[in-house]
Amino acid sequence: MRQLASSLAALSLLLSFTPPAFAEETVTEAQWAKSYGFRLGVEADVLTSTIEANLPDWETVSSDGTSGAWEGKSFVASFAAVAQIRLIGGLHLDAELPFAYGSSQANEPGAGEQDAATVAPELEGFFFGNPSIGLHYAGNISPMLMLVGGLSASIPITQDPSDDTKAAAAAALAVRGYFDTQRALLEHVPLRARGGIELRPIEALYVRSDLVAMFAIPTGGGDTEFFIEQSNEAELRSVGGFGVGARLQAAFPLTQTDKMQLAAEPFVGVEPPASGLYFRAGLLVALDEPLGFGLEQGKLATLRLAVGARF
Repeated sequence: MRQLASSLAALSLLLSFTPPAFAEETVTEAQWAKSYGFRLGVEADVLTSTIEANLPDWETVSSDGTSGAWEGKSFVASFAAVAQIRLIGGLHLDAELPFAYGSSQANEPGAGEQDAATVAPELEGFFFGNPSIGLHYAGNISPMLMLVGGLSASIPITQDPSDDTKAAAAAALAVRGYFDTQRALLEHVPLRARGGIELRPIEALYVRSDLVAMFAIPTGGGDTEFFIEQSNEAELRSVGGFGVGARLQAAFPLTQTDKMQLAAEPFVGVEPPASGLYFRAGLLVALDEPLGFGLEQGKLATLRLAVGARF
């Protein structure tokens, strides 16, 4: 009995030293990719400078029945709880629950400068965005290349929004450089199709490229909206998971006057090789009109944070 207890104790001691090496050796061909595996996290976006621009809010309607864009100074902080759950093989369930606070010192569309102070001196509001659910598949073409494709739909839970909510949503649409507009697009049902690649040409270099098409169906009397989003990221990562990188993105709101918004984001982060806590912090800077150049007064520069765990 004593010999059995000694053997079990030795086995337990051996196993206690095994997991780090085991995890290091069995990071599969797919586990290095961001689009693969089980992830839970929170994303936050906060403006570091106030927007002083016309922010299209897609069917803002003023008290006199006219529509247009809120003009003036806007601030917004947006958040989203996000989940990526591996179901079987490379098939994953995606979900997100966004919400935001926004304020705008603005003129209502159609209001004259002379009565702006009495029409809408300040608008502010907190609102829940559109929850999203979807599926994507991530599959290896080679040990260094993964293809990703998926579909998702969002549910507009905010009905009959007030002027305060519309102003908050208008600012929230802009805070990510018109990316992920499905989170804050009021009174529409956004349907999204995604395709992309993840590439690891060498062990320390991670490259990601995504293309998203979004078709937003109005729930009321608004117009159908169509968006294209394209992003590229490159990141150098150490053995311990610490990384530095840069992101370049282009948003194409094809049913709006301005057909493109460019933005760039330098970032730092920590990404575990297989499982553990992850963190990322970056500064998204708009590069061109209408939101750029982001480092100038009154343009878009957004502090972006993401924290969570992968399993």
